[in-house]
Amino acid sequence: MRKNIHARVKHLVQKYETRDPIKLAKHLNIHVIYKQYSPHTKGYYIKILNNKFIVVNSTLDEYSQRILLAHELGHAVLHSSEPICFIREYTLFPIGIYEREANKFAADLLIDNDVIKEMILEPICYIANVLQVNEELVEYKINKFKNSENSE
Repeated sequence: MRKNIHARVKHLVQKYETRDPIKLAKHLNIHVIYKQYSPHTKGYYIKILNNKFIVVNSTLDEYSQRILLAHELGHAVLHSSEPICFIREYTLFPIGIYEREANKFAADLLIDNDVIKEMILEPICYIANVLQVNEELVEYKINKFKNSENSE
């Protein structure tokens, strides 16, 4: 089944008038729990008895927590019917379809299309710094923007 990730994010942002992953989780009845883990575990999404949880490593800095929350929110929205638990260990960007979809969700949530249009000629590292996201999310948005321009 093809997921229209951009449309799902756009709907959530419009409905709840926020791009803040913490506020969206609250609106979607997803419990966010902060717990101390080793540096190798960033956090995870899990569904237990129809209750959704995002667990965040409390030792992460605020910047990393925000990105992790957006990524795990992607799992909660896109993959909640899948019988799997998503644990983020060591790196935020392991390979796999579920991870790519969650990364796309995070990029669409945290980076507004209009902002990318305005900053597209800036270096990726600069954009990531200004928007307080990582470079992989910026690269995804820029590539998506360029591809949509080429298809018009």
